Amino acid sequence: MTHVISPSGWAVYVVNQVDPSRKTGWKILRLSPVVDLPPARLADIGGQCIEGEVGVTEILLGWAGGRAPQPPWFELTLGWKRYWVKLAPSYSASAPLSAPAHRLYILCEDRRCDLLPLFALADPLRRPQYAAAVVRAQVDVEEEDRWIPLCDVIDCAKTMIKMLGYEQTAAKGALDLLSDPEKVRALFRLGYDRSKDARRIGYKLGIWSLDPDAVPKKVFEKGQFTVVATAAIAYVYPLLPQNIERYLRLQPIATLSNA
Repeated sequence: MTHVISPSGWAVYVVNQVDPSRKTGWKILRLSPVVDLPPARLADIGGQCIEGEVGVTEILLGWAGGRAPQPPWFELTLGWKRYWVKLAPSYSASAPLSAPAHRLYILCEDRRCDLLPLFALADPLRRPQYAAAVVRAQVDVEEEDRWIPLCDVIDCAKTMIKMLGYEQTAAKGALDLLSDPEKVRALFRLGYDRSKDARRIGYKLGIWSLDPDAVPKKVFEKGQFTVVATAAIAYVYPLLPQNIERYLRLQPIATLSNA
């Protein structure tokens, strides 16, 4: 068993092209514990007009091979990454069930297929308790690689992400943050809304660096995401507005002892 997300990033699997109309060619991952998705996901990506939690017991990964599948596949664009997803009933599980068992099919645009869609579909904006559960979930197949999304955009070799001790410090704190529903909600709210109220909540939770109710040292200074919050954003960067990059603290970790 290996975690869906670890200090080294999201689990990545190299998959083969599959024909969505057939049952062969998929890489099958079984989840433990079962990951629940919010109500109405069956309507969004399952084509079923009933509401209620969906328990994802299995994930089937495949490669689209340059051809976008037709509906009922649901296109999910996360930053620069594109996926097609679908939910269908499952007839097996390897963990106790918490909701009706379903398979989550994920077709990736390239052969290096990752599990970020599971977090996105869990709805960190409105129902962060589901997204938080993804962080602690495990799959029964060892990953072939790990992926930190922010490193696709910046040179991580020059940041804290590649510094000695990162996985034992900032990365551990980041995963703890992402597995806390209250903090996940505050993190994503700050990604879209840096109002005084949002910054006040973020500061109290250790996500934002400056207290908005204190007198700033510099005129118009609002602060940044803390080191741990920055590390958390590194894993979910495609799910947030890309203009947040200037609010991240990406200096080498050796310079951040007081952060």
